[in-house]
Amino acid sequence: MKAYFELGAPDGLRSRFLADAAEFESWLLDLAGELSGEYPPAALAKLADISLRGAAALKTAHLDEACLIDRLMHDYWIFCTMTARHGEQDVTPATGHCYPMELARVLPAASPEVCEYYRRLFAGNTLAECSGHTFRSAAGVFRWSWLLPHEVADFCDRLQDHAHSESEDAVREILALLRMAKDERSSLLISIA
Repeated sequence: MKAYFELGAPDGLRSRFLADAAEFESWLLDLAGELSGEYPPAALAKLADISLRGAAALKTAHLDEACLIDRLMHDYWIFCTMTARHGEQDVTPATGHCYPMELARVLPAASPEVCEYYRRLFAGNTLAECSGHTFRSAAGVFRWSWLLPHEVADFCDRLQDHAHSESEDAVREILALLRMAKDERSSLLISIA
């Protein structure tokens, strides 16, 4: 499992996903044609709906439709990777630290708010607007998370109070990424693949 970090738009991944929807749809239709049976018609229909209606198509009352949007987020990550759309604001550290599952294990004095922000970095977000739905990975590994600029600033300030020179390298690395995003007033996007 590898973590990738990017500086993102003020709304996280949403505007980027919507702006790329038509091109992403064309790319995915070509890929689906080559890999017969790999892409369920419902997922392709949902992407066509998003291309047509934009943000309105991310709102749903159906959990199965919200899960289709989550699947499309994974396919969108592949699209971004294969078309080199990650490069411009990629801030993935070369060191590739293994990040602790729970921050409290390495920073026992960390506040509950800091621990919750940390969990959110790696939990996975959804673009689906569906009451009661949280991100679900079809394969169980892929996740794409983000913290919005005000969350980045708050988390950075709070983590700074807890992190010190003896902190684990991975924690110092997260703090450096948060500082970078805070200075740029951007969101911080994290993808796990």
